[in-house]
Amino acid sequence: MNSLLKNVLLASVILPLTFSTAYAKSDCKKGHNAMSFKSMLKQVELTSEQQADIKSIMQSYRSEKGTYHERKMAIMKASDFNEAQAITFIEETNTKTLRKDKRLNNMKMTHEVYQSLMPEQQAKMDLLFEQRQQKMQNKKAKCAQQKNK
Repeated sequence: MNSLLKNVLLASVILPLTFSTAYAKSDCKKGHNAMSFKSMLKQVELTSEQQADIKSIMQSYRSEKGTYHERKMAIMKASDFNEAQAITFIEETNTKTLRKDKRLNNMKMTHEVYQSLMPEQQAKMDLLFEQRQQKMQNKKAKCAQQKNK
């Protein structure tokens, strides 16, 4: 009975420490969780017309994004697997090329949205971009310190 109590007490102390350490370290392995572009836009006072324009801009870029998944699923769902079609798809969507295309599209979308803002709103976005950059640099430094421990 006494050893059971010791084991329960020991587990109640060790498990939370283990999970809290794992949680703190896992934060560094994830992608950046900095302020998203959408949340930044929420902090800028947009008119209803600007909101509608930005929504349509984002939707147009999002529709381009879906073509990769749709093409892949068409190959996967076909009754017979077409290896030549799959190889062509893989070659066309080379990961580096695809990543570059996604980043390019994201930059185009951000540019288009930014240009639709008024000068005062652009100044607010500049400040928010700077804050996001600072947060990301702080996180990198924190993760680098954790690695060195």
